[in-house]
Amino acid sequence: MKQLSFVVLFCLFALRISAQITASTSYPQEVNAGKSYFPSDELNFADSLANVEQGLPTALMIDPLLVQKRLASLQQRIPLNYNLQTHQFVEYFAFKKAEFTKRMLEKRDTYFPIYEKYLKQYNLPDELKYLSLIESGLEPKALSNKGAAGLWQFMPYTARGDFGMRVDSFVDERFDVEKATEAACKYLSQLHRIFGDWHMALAAYNTGPGNVKRAIRKCGKSDFWGIYDCLPKQTRAYVPQFIAMTYMMNYNWDHAIQAEKYHQVIPSDTIHVKGYLNLALLNRLASISTDTFRVLNPHVLAAILPADVRKIIIRIPKDKVAYFQANRLAILDSAGYVSRSDSLAFQFVDRLVKKTITVKRGQNLYDIARIVGTSVSELKRVNHLRSNRLKKGKRIAYYTRIREKVNLASSSFDAPNDSIPVVVRKPAAKKQIRYYKVRSGDTLSDIAERHNGLTVEKLKKINHLRSKAILRPGMRLRIS
Repeated sequence: MKQLSFVVLFCLFALRISAQITASTSYPQEVNAGKSYFPSDELNFADSLANVEQGLPTALMIDPLLVQKRLASLQQRIPLNYNLQTHQFVEYFAFKKAEFTKRMLEKRDTYFPIYEKYLKQYNLPDELKYLSLIESGLEPKALSNKGAAGLWQFMPYTARGDFGMRVDSFVDERFDVEKATEAACKYLSQLHRIFGDWHMALAAYNTGPGNVKRAIRKCGKSDFWGIYDCLPKQTRAYVPQFIAMTYMMNYNWDHAIQAEKYHQVIPSDTIHVKGYLNLALLNRLASISTDTFRVLNPHVLAAILPADVRKIIIRIPKDKVAYFQANRLAILDSAGYVSRSDSLAFQFVDRLVKKTITVKRGQNLYDIARIVGTSVSELKRVNHLRSNRLKKGKRIAYYTRIREKVNLASSSFDAPNDSIPVVVRKPAAKKQIRYYKVRSGDTLSDIAERHNGLTVEKLKKINHLRSKAILRPGMRLRIS
């Protein structure tokens, strides 16, 4: 009987504590799925970074006070609010998606220096570099099921119309790391000027400024948590994901997540090209492997560049630059020459053509979208419409694809008489990354002293360690 009484009292105490916790929180209780890209090895995850079970977690595995304190210490220009949604995504990235977090740690050194350069140039918060992890999983060729592409997930019409990027079947500059990052900085600056709040700017980056403004009108509030319930489901999870990822990139060690195989960067330099080019021939003459060219130039989609290319940046390996510059004219002339048998110069090309349709009596936007084979949202965007209602006789513009055979070369060049020698080089030896396994009692200065050329500061930098980082036996530290 005493045991039964004890169990009953314990249950009542637990319910009371749970009620106090629930009552003390003023943030929304609904946790919804986020809409972001996942790499190809997780396509079954259906393009969602936060497709978590609905409802409240049965137990929190990480101390809430610890997460709250750490977020407060990390906060700079963007508020890092702590609440249930934020905490749930911290645990999501720490446990359920620990492998994803590890991959982000392995790739970040490749892209963060580029992000930091442009964020500084546009006077934006440095912590915005973590946004790309949620957007694309640091995959430069990321493509969502809605057509958003690249590290910063631009839609085609936004990339073309607002930021002047080339997007077609030959070149898609949304996949160009530098151009996409600069465009993202410009767009985030615009959104912050519109809303005056970074959480609102992030929400608008995810769902569009129009949806955020509608949520403001509907909820009557002007902050993210105030309009939380009026936002689309995927956008509700977007800011909590960003905050959680900011936390994980700074406290990964404390959750036993660390990089193991760092992403290798190929040193490269840029060249500017224009006009028709047979890229396979260019690579062969410049002694560049096709795989290396594709890695360095994810924005180049085809085996050729068409004649209407005015100025495109191509990246080539650093160790090939001197040879290329010495033979530049001969290489480009040869790659730009079109023979009669060059089938690459004559191809079927898909083009977007703008057309219009006249509204008949009784038709609405849904009817028009069904007739022309596009979406209602696309028609609204193209025609700057807010309502689905249409007046008889109104002309609605839309885009459709047509396929035509075109000559991609504007003119032919005489084939050069002199053949270009191909330099055969031994492949450069890859730098081996070395690691050290922490033993009991080790300090950073001890480890630095044991290895020539290593300092405590360098050790902290290459391992992304904080000043007060605690070393635990079994940790693997990168030492070269």
